[in-house]
Amino acid sequence: MSSQAAERAPTEEDYFANVPVVLTASRLDQPLNEAPGAITVIDRHTIRLSGARTLVEVMRLVPGYLAGGWNGANPLASYHIPIDDYGTRNLVLIDGRSVYSTSYLGDTHRGMMDVMLEDIERIEVLRGANSAAYGANAMFGVINIITRHSADTVGGELSVSTGDNGIRDRRARIGVGDETASFRLSIGEQRDSGYLNAYDDRRLGQVNLRADFKPTMFDEVMVAMGVSYLDAGEGFSPTDDGNPFHTIRTRDAYWMAEWRRQLNDTDEIKVSANYMEDRKWDYATSPAVNKDDEPPYAPGELALWDYNSVGRRASLELQGTFSLTAGLRALLGLGHQGEQARSRGLYDSQKWVSVRESRAFGALEWRASPQWLVNAGLFAGQHSEAGTYHSPRLMVSWLALPGHTFRAGVTESERTPNLYEYFGSTRIFTSTGRLYDTETAATGNVKPESLKSKELGYTGRFPAQNLTLDLRVYDEDMHDYIRKSRGDYINRTDLNLVGAEYQIRWRPWVSTEFWLNQSFSRLKWDWPSYERNDERRPPEHTTLIGWFQRLPWEVQLSVIHERTGGMTFRDNRDWIPFSHRTDVRLAYPFRIGTSKAEAAFTVQSVEGDRPFFLVRRNFELTRKSFLTLRVEM
Repeated sequence: MSSQAAERAPTEEDYFANVPVVLTASRLDQPLNEAPGAITVIDRHTIRLSGARTLVEVMRLVPGYLAGGWNGANPLASYHIPIDDYGTRNLVLIDGRSVYSTSYLGDTHRGMMDVMLEDIERIEVLRGANSAAYGANAMFGVINIITRHSADTVGGELSVSTGDNGIRDRRARIGVGDETASFRLSIGEQRDSGYLNAYDDRRLGQVNLRADFKPTMFDEVMVAMGVSYLDAGEGFSPTDDGNPFHTIRTRDAYWMAEWRRQLNDTDEIKVSANYMEDRKWDYATSPAVNKDDEPPYAPGELALWDYNSVGRRASLELQGTFSLTAGLRALLGLGHQGEQARSRGLYDSQKWVSVRESRAFGALEWRASPQWLVNAGLFAGQHSEAGTYHSPRLMVSWLALPGHTFRAGVTESERTPNLYEYFGSTRIFTSTGRLYDTETAATGNVKPESLKSKELGYTGRFPAQNLTLDLRVYDEDMHDYIRKSRGDYINRTDLNLVGAEYQIRWRPWVSTEFWLNQSFSRLKWDWPSYERNDERRPPEHTTLIGWFQRLPWEVQLSVIHERTGGMTFRDNRDWIPFSHRTDVRLAYPFRIGTSKAEAAFTVQSVEGDRPFFLVRRNFELTRKSFLTLRVEM
């Protein structure tokens, strides 16, 4: 497989072929039915048909993933989301670059805003533990976003969207070059009003540049950089004692470079480097509230909430892929990563706090016979605070019949605590300098979390019916789950999660495609009885049905219906009852001279408003409708 094919393939057409190729499970390019894990692939065509405005909305198409966010300005999606409501345990990659935040909670929602949907070639989502390939933050899964090669986006594109709930989106893209050297510049802005009954208006600006070069027939170089700005409403009331109304401003900037050299038809080496800086301006005041056990505050004395911060992460990685024998392939890699953050409000210091990690990883794919395939992987890290940790995986696949694969395996994962869990020291002072509250006082005694995941899976293709089926059954035991207790981050409890999920894609006719996703799970926390009210509960069942229909005159109809069982994102005080949501999109393609154009009308949550996230504060997801016009030149 050539290096260009590894970067740009599989194409949209490949996903409807018999054996699509994926890259995410082991870092080796593998047919989907031979990958050591359950993978959902979403291509750019499906992203457009879905009517999604954000990457989080796209992730609803993946079994086991839920969309959330403590308000509408901060949407996020994750596997097992009530256990991982900030996405800390779910690795998100954009062209191989990790996007979790360094400065605060290790969350991924801001990094997911770094990419524009129109620039994405495909998304590969490995559902389940994959720390054996990527390390600590891949404990619950990997979202691997692969953007379009700039040579495939030569020309221009303009799009605008307008609708209710304050929706005002606009985007422009220009691309120049050829297969030897090409460039793409994308600029966009999104605005909306978030949830009902919440102070969470959002304005997101994005600028992204990608350049691709092919200096020789054996070498490829990719360089990318970008910046995103977010103005987000935050708070519960003008005088709330803890989170008053205010505006948070963030800026995320990154650059990355990657060089690939094809050694022969099967072997290659790759070197990649990236740097990310996330800044947040988060400052608010509220009247100091008198407490019974302290002297009263002076009239007009204010509590000062100062969460201004800056975080930085730099990473360097080398990996090689080699065919050792006719039935044995190997991948070996080394890397180093450094993270640092500075915040007077979050860390009670003007000094930088930092961690470093050196890493080694590898994978073996052994075709023992035409019907038996063994995938083994190991990730080992040396962390400056956590010490040495390792994450192994062993998966055995039985290719029983052409198009039908059964797999079984076990993966062990560890997640090292993030900077805030180690060093967080957040103290709230008043305008006269008095200590008002201690929100976090981390002692640094927290240990890594560990997860043992056992999995059975099946991948089936039925060409005569144009149908595919993917099934995953799992049993996951997690130990030393990290959570805050009395201001300190500690290893508070264990849990067991068992479940099953499947996805069906059926194309009965060329113009019609149906999707059916379902997931079922049962979570058992090992809490003491007096702490049961703190339990987070995922839904025991979710269902998503998608219908994509091409009508006469090339009109495209999309209907996506989602049903979610009762659940809670935080604790039992915000129990969300069974809910359902239907999105409908109708699009008409046409031409303006020689330019292709499309007009689309989308309605999200046709049924109307419904309670969401902080139910006790009456937060609701509202019905939204918007019109989008897109022109390609």
